[in-house]
Parts: sequence; C-alpha cells; structure tokens
Amino acid sequence: MHKIISSRELSIYWLEKIVIGLDLCPFARQPYNNGLVRLVENEAVSESDQLSFFLDELEHLQQTSPTELSTTLITFIKDESDFFDFNDFVGLCEDMLVESGLEEHFQLIVFHPQFIFEEKDPLHRAHWVGRSPFPTLHILRNAEIEMALASYSDLIGIPARNEGRLLSLSNEEFEKIFYYLK
Repeated sequence: MHKIISSRELSIYWLEKIVIGLDLCPFARQPYNNGLVRLVENEAVSESDQLSFFLDELEHLQQTSPTELSTTLITFIKDESDFFDFNDFVGLCEDMLVESGLEEHFQLIVFHPQFIFEEKDPLHRAHWVGRSPFPTLHILRNAEIEMALASYSDLIGIPARNEGRLLSLSNEEFEKIFYYLK
C-alpha cells in the first residue's frame, strides 16, 4: 500500500524512480542531478489556458541560460484527455513552435498515463517507457540533444534496451514501480 502523495511528489517519483532510476532516458540523469530540469504543474483544463502556459514556459526556457536550465517538463495535473487527444494538443504546441520560428531550437516529447506505440500490442510493457502519472509535455533544447546524442554510442539500441529492461522486471516489481497506473 502506498501513502497518498501530492501530484508534484508523484511527478518527481516518476522522474527519479522510472525515467532516471530505470535509466529509460540515458540523457536525463546528468541534467537532473545538476539541477537543470524544471518540473512545473499546470492545473488548467481549457486548451487555450494550457497553450498559454506552454508558451510562458517556452519563453522562460528560451530566456534562461542552458547553464541554469536545460529542459522543462510541464505536467497537466487536471487534464483528463485520452492519449490521442493530448497528442493532438502537443501537435498544436509543435505548430506554435513552427509559427514562432523556434522549431530549430526546441523539440517536444509527450508522456501520458495511456501512452501507446501504434505498432505494439496494447498490453505490451514497452508502452510504459512513455507512461507518466499525468499528461506531460517535455520541452527540450535541440542544441543539448545534439550534444547528448554525440556522446552516446548506441542510439539505435535505446528502444530495445528499454523494452528489455521493462520486460526483465518481475510482475511484482513492475506492479510496485508503476503503482500509480492501476
């Protein structure tokens, strides 16, 4: 039995124990340990308010030096949209990047409690790579992605490695780690 924790604590749990703890993103540990990851919550439910919040966070990231802030994760803690609707919302955010001429500087990654890869069986554990406690939008700086990718020798192997890691967990371990997605 898990104690009831706040949405912020749950998001931090996901980032520390799953993304970093299971090493699902080999690039996350260093910026997180260096205090360069911003995790913010948004309580808006309307798309226009969420888009406005996204633009504010994008501006904040753009105006902050990469030595002070590497990346931002926005958790939409009251968003109850399904994965496909949230993915459409992220598409609107990507359109805004293009319209503002920032697509060369930033990219977006989507996480969601119902995240699914189209080519996988709906029950396959590989989907949990993208499953977060709340719909989450990750804003990354392209320059930092390029530096991280240049220093990593097996980019193509990341998905298979992550899938193997998730499949290697016993059912008990898996249930315990991902308790928030029941």
